[in-house]
Amino acid sequence: SVESLTKKLESASSSLLLSSDATTATIPVTKAESISAHLIKRNNKSRHFRKSKKTAKSHLPDYIVYEPTAAQCLKATNANPLDVFLAMYPPSLRELPIEMSNLYSAQNKDKPLNLSMEELLVFDGVLLSSGYCTVPRRHLLWSLDDDVHNNSISNAMRRNKFDEIMASIHVVDNTKCNDDPFFKVRPIFQELNSSYKILPISKWLSVDESMIPYYGRHGYKQFIKGKPIRYGYKVWSLASSGGYLYHMEPYAGVHTLLQKTGLGQGPSVVLGLAEKAGVPGGCNFMHDNLFTTLSLIDEMTKRGYGCIGTLGQNQLFDVPFKPINEFQKLPWVSTEFLSEGEKLLVRWRDNSVVTVASNVENVYSEAPVKRWNKEGKAYDYLQQPQIIRSYKQQMGGVDLHDLQVSRYHSTIRSKKWWWPIYAWTLHSAVVNSWLFHRVVMNGDYDLLGFQRVVAQSLLKKFGIAPKGHGRPSSMLAAVTDIPRCFMNHNICKYKCARPMHIECFKKFHNLNHKP
Repeated sequence: SVESLTKKLESASSSLLLSSDATTATIPVTKAESISAHLIKRNNKSRHFRKSKKTAKSHLPDYIVYEPTAAQCLKATNANPLDVFLAMYPPSLRELPIEMSNLYSAQNKDKPLNLSMEELLVFDGVLLSSGYCTVPRRHLLWSLDDDVHNNSISNAMRRNKFDEIMASIHVVDNTKCNDDPFFKVRPIFQELNSSYKILPISKWLSVDESMIPYYGRHGYKQFIKGKPIRYGYKVWSLASSGGYLYHMEPYAGVHTLLQKTGLGQGPSVVLGLAEKAGVPGGCNFMHDNLFTTLSLIDEMTKRGYGCIGTLGQNQLFDVPFKPINEFQKLPWVSTEFLSEGEKLLVRWRDNSVVTVASNVENVYSEAPVKRWNKEGKAYDYLQQPQIIRSYKQQMGGVDLHDLQVSRYHSTIRSKKWWWPIYAWTLHSAVVNSWLFHRVVMNGDYDLLGFQRVVAQSLLKKFGIAPKGHGRPSSMLAAVTDIPRCFMNHNICKYKCARPMHIECFKKFHNLNHKP
């Protein structure tokens, strides 16, 4: 069954890794050693910078593949999209809402919920369907009106049952609350972080922040100026360059479950995600100037990780680059480079000045790129530093994952502060399942097609058709041409479709339906 296969995959995926562009071996993976409480942070004044194109060799380990993998095991079963989704959204995560929702209903409601596994899967199917079949109110999904009726949803679950689940859905026991600000959703992050390792960690990784939209009141709701999503919960994320999410940790200030290293918040996030995700040596991390420091690159080199990141101006004190005002006056695509130990620092003047540091490139080199020339209305071929080219090609995996999650996101809302996180993680699992299906199973579905297949499979396989439908809506009578009685109405049992008051109905029936 899918559940037994998933449990085997979870145990195997914690120690097995795969990548299409690496060599193979059969040696077990050893996790990186734990982060010490306080690492050495060097200031730039104590560093020796040289104007050289070559750096000291960093001796980073090779990226190795360990076989067999959990992904290969699942591929051997010829899994369909639903099987992949159920493996990515594991039984342990599905059993938790069933137990806790029934417990919450017994503690706070007058009648038990009696939620079953099939009903929970149908509930998730309705949420996925609402991402591409949107209506202003969720009750319209069960309406019999032709313009909003959804046959697959109304034939899988009754509206009242869906409302009962929405009112009682929980993943933790409220009587066991602790100091964790994300106590109510912590099991979701833990289970998904485990199941996402079913796809082995890629060689090129991206570290960035994800934003889960939320506009209500919560102590850890963030505001980030200039972001596409300005208000919401911030989540530190580790993803492949293609957008597959491997690990996520919600930001909760001092309660964030990432160990402090003494190097600052950004380096602590990168090192913490690498440790918690069990990233093997030889992987390369991409991150922006929020995370990058020279001390971080030193520590990443010691741990056998490659690192490419942009540097903010506040990290360039005592670095012998030209002053920023003078460098901006140089011709377009001007470059400047320095080396310090295993690190290469490159400054490049594009539309704005960008500075990149890396321990991956041992020698400064350039690569041709083409840019559109507005005046000449043609492409110009320019020379761009290879380190910047690599950064642009491999960076952005977290943003790509966020984009895919937001495309067909559920429109069903709730007043619970943690509901946006529940819905976001559900769609995150769909996106990861889709990427897994494309990369491992060689599937040809686009994201919309894949989500539709998963949603309809959940509704049809686990749904139970109702014995009958409710009363017709008042909208149906409002758009007909049949004259209406000004009082209450009734429909003739001979199907003459004349809505009338009960007394008028008798008179009309005696006059027009004589045998």
